[in-house]
Amino acid sequence: MDLVLLATGIAIGLSVTAPLGPVNLLVIRNAIRRGFPVAFLVGLGAVLADGFYAVAAAYGVKSVAHMVADHARLLMIVGGCLLVVMGVKLARTHIALAALQIQDLPRKREIAGRMLTAFSLTITNPGIFFGFLAIFGSMSTVLRLEEAWHRPPTVVAGVLIGGALWWLFVSFAVSRFKARIGEKTLDRVNRWTGLLIAAFGFALLMEALT
Repeated sequence: MDLVLLATGIAIGLSVTAPLGPVNLLVIRNAIRRGFPVAFLVGLGAVLADGFYAVAAAYGVKSVAHMVADHARLLMIVGGCLLVVMGVKLARTHIALAALQIQDLPRKREIAGRMLTAFSLTITNPGIFFGFLAIFGSMSTVLRLEEAWHRPPTVVAGVLIGGALWWLFVSFAVSRFKARIGEKTLDRVNRWTGLLIAAFGFALLMEALT
């Protein structure tokens, strides 16, 4: 395996995943509310969507590119509405500090639903796909994806590993320090997280409708 190529893919995965966005906020909130395992799994839901777009970009799947381009406005509207509804609901939610002490993990169906939410938020953002296209295009002389069959899957594997490493770090760091968070702080986290998520949604809607 080409370790340099894999490391490059990991760097790409980190660069796409790390910027603050709705999924980061969602993972942080789950780390506070549910702890490390659930938060990490929620992050993996976004990694799956990143992987799908990375495969399409690495292999130059034109049908996916055309689909995303043709339905970019619809995807932004759907994603924007989802973010606004989620953000408003979250901003209005109050969680008692005692609830953080619950040790029981949510049911598998609930975890799957949270992962699906993260996946949906990522897959309905066409900017992520075009971001992968831009990165792969600008790094074409480094990646040289067309030279050997193993190069595209190696890069994609690196992207997946990079995304997973980021969510591993965020989930662990936040869950480790959540004991220092008081009830008023938790309310502020909910309020500002909800407002920021809703703001992302309104930004998507404004871009789609203008």
